[in-house]
Amino acid sequence: MITAGPLSTTDLAAAVRASIRGDVVTAEEPSFAAAAFGVAGIAPELVVVAADVTDVARAVALAGRSGRRVVAQITGRRTAVTAERTILVVTRLLASVRVDGDRRTATVGIGASWRQVLDAAEPFGLTALSAAAGSRTSGFVFAADRIRSFEVVSATGDRRLVGPDNPDFFALRQGRTAPGLVVAMTLDLVVHPALTVAELSFAVADAPRVLDGWRRWSTGLPRTAVTGLAAAPAGDTLVLRLASLGDRDRVRSLLASLRTTIGVAPLAESVGSTTVAQVVRAAGTGPARPALAA
Repeated sequence: MITAGPLSTTDLAAAVRASIRGDVVTAEEPSFAAAAFGVAGIAPELVVVAADVTDVARAVALAGRSGRRVVAQITGRRTAVTAERTILVVTRLLASVRVDGDRRTATVGIGASWRQVLDAAEPFGLTALSAAAGSRTSGFVFAADRIRSFEVVSATGDRRLVGPDNPDFFALRQGRTAPGLVVAMTLDLVVHPALTVAELSFAVADAPRVLDGWRRWSTGLPRTAVTGLAAAPAGDTLVLRLASLGDRDRVRSLLASLRTTIGVAPLAESVGSTTVAQVVRAAGTGPARPALAA
């Protein structure tokens, strides 16, 4: 009796290429190092750069039938490969964000950045709420209680919508092991609040008094306001920034308290209105991407 051996890497790569729209890269190809950039541990057997969710589902299904493991890589995050015969699925192209202004929801692909979500919601007068620092739900840095559903690719390559009526939904929201790979989620948006920002410049010679007063003043800030202090690029001034929910009168009141506490007049001062998306763009915040749980 003749028994067929396990599927070779070459045959597996050919099978995946025939099934998906994206790219498949093997270790023998010059682009392999770039395709697997950011991977720690063992080199993957194949790298699949998925063009869409269907590619992810087909790659996972083929991996299961050929006895391979699957690890998903999210752009901007390191990925550990801990076993041989592993297929790395790169998801950076799954970056769609669809906003339903009437329902106030956003459906976010796994490759989307936090900035993309804010930018997509902004024209509708809406925004997304982020989770507390260090809090993650399947890697998504979004407020967990705002999530309505997850789209998951199972170990057999089936696509499933996991909502509150599914026991796995609550495990996913709490960041526990997922029943497959999370490829998207739908979350509630909120009406965009008014955001007022202020910027004050101080002479470097006044730095000791400014720093001491700013520390004491900032401990009494309300939770709806954030502040920061840094040297200007030229190094000749200190720049203090304040952002707060609410109108300009509220911010001007906070600034009056700041001036009293510091006891030093600023060289320049400006107050204006902005949006969360504009603040993120100005800060150059990188992607806050969702992780796929195996």
